[in-house]
Amino acid sequence: MQLGLACPVCSQLNVLRTSACVRCGAGLSPAQPAGAPAMGLPATSPAARPAAPPTPMSQTMAPRFDAATGQAVASPAQPTKPAARTMFFGALQQQAVVPRLVVIKGEGGDGVTYHLSGTNHVVGRGGCDIRFAEDHFLNPEHARFTAQDSRLFVQDLESSNGVFVRIKSPTPMTHDDCFLVGEQLLRLDARPLPDGRPDHEGTYRYSSPRPDGLFRIVQLLAGGGEAKISSARGGSLTIGREGNIVDFPDDRFISGRHARLDVASDSPHVILTDTGSRNGTFIRIKGAQELFHGDYLFVGQQLLRVEIS
Repeated sequence: MQLGLACPVCSQLNVLRTSACVRCGAGLSPAQPAGAPAMGLPATSPAARPAAPPTPMSQTMAPRFDAATGQAVASPAQPTKPAARTMFFGALQQQAVVPRLVVIKGEGGDGVTYHLSGTNHVVGRGGCDIRFAEDHFLNPEHARFTAQDSRLFVQDLESSNGVFVRIKSPTPMTHDDCFLVGEQLLRLDARPLPDGRPDHEGTYRYSSPRPDGLFRIVQLLAGGGEAKISSARGGSLTIGREGNIVDFPDDRFISGRHARLDVASDSPHVILTDTGSRNGTFIRIKGAQELFHGDYLFVGQQLLRVEIS
């Protein structure tokens, strides 16, 4: 038989000489024989009577009710539960957003990913933060990416070949702006043509018939020099592989209807629009430009995708 002191509140059996119940903490004392006085005190003394067992709080504190509604009202003396802690679905929600640059491989898949965890990251061919040593279209220090408050900016460091960003909506251009369509590097020539007047002796120079276009595009060749110069028809010019004002039938990266340029009606700009091409149309940036999630850009021969999520 196991001996011990039974708790008068919760009936837990406790080890002899235990002063408090191990389960509920109620005070314990050895049971006195019936009618026996406490040691050293007369039986008639109030202090000699066995102490009444503690009464559970649920028995001593009757519920209170609101007289108007009849609903139970918590008593101020009742212990309150600790406030519940708000839980997160995942730890990623608590992490800072780190922009990334993903290199697109030649076959279209994802290559190396660069996490821009610092503030500034220089891309180039030399000893940079992001280095492409074999890309000779890159300057040793070509462009700087700056991450600030979960935003990303790119700046051309006066490189020879520039930084080209894929357009997502009609984009205004000015004279001498450059853009990429497939493998073709093109420059906008929006200067007014000479008026064709004779020289001071009244002699006219031989020339081709004057076009009616308001601007032209110039094809820039590898290694320098210019090739095809194409004039708009009136205020518009279309570019593609077939059936356009300017066609590049041998360029496998150009769509059938790739892009178009139009003179703006309310400004001196020419508007460049991608007409649903597969590979996009890229324009050379000036200075610094903010990048957004899903943007694509060419730096040298490297096609990069921006991820900010």
